[in-house]
Amino acid sequence: DEALGLPRDVGAHITFAFVRKPTSTLLGYPYYQRLLSNELATARATLESATGRFLAAGIETECEVLEGEPVDEILSFADNRRADLIIMGSRGRGAFAGALLGSVSSGVVQHANVPVLVAKERSPRHFAVA
Repeated sequence: DEALGLPRDVGAHITFAFVRKPTSTLLGYPYYQRLLSNELATARATLESATGRFLAAGIETECEVLEGEPVDEILSFADNRRADLIIMGSRGRGAFAGALLGSVSSGVVQHANVPVLVAKERSPRHFAVA
C-alpha cells in the first residue's frame, strides 16, 4: 500500500522480492520436494497478490524469488539493482520477540546503503469508520 503511489508520483520502477530460507534436505527427498513446492507456491501467491494490485492500477512491476538469509538477500538485491529506496513490511512481533529472534526490517535499516521505508501493519482500529 505504501508503495502504490510512488510510481505515479516520482516515476519509480517497482520490483517485488520474496525471500525464502533454504529448505533443509535432512528429511529426505519426498519431504524436501513437498516442502519446497509449498514454499514456492506461497512465494508465487504472495508476489501475484502484490503485483496484481499494481497491475490493476496500471503500473507494471517485476518480481523475484530469492533464497538465503533475508537481510543479506534484500541488501544484495537492492545493491545489484541499484535501488534508490527499499520498502518493506514489518510483522510487528514486538520488542521482546524482535530481540530474541532478530528483525529483518531492523537488519535492513541498519545495513542498507539507501533509505528504507518500513511499513507497519495497521491495527484494526485504524480501519473503523466513525
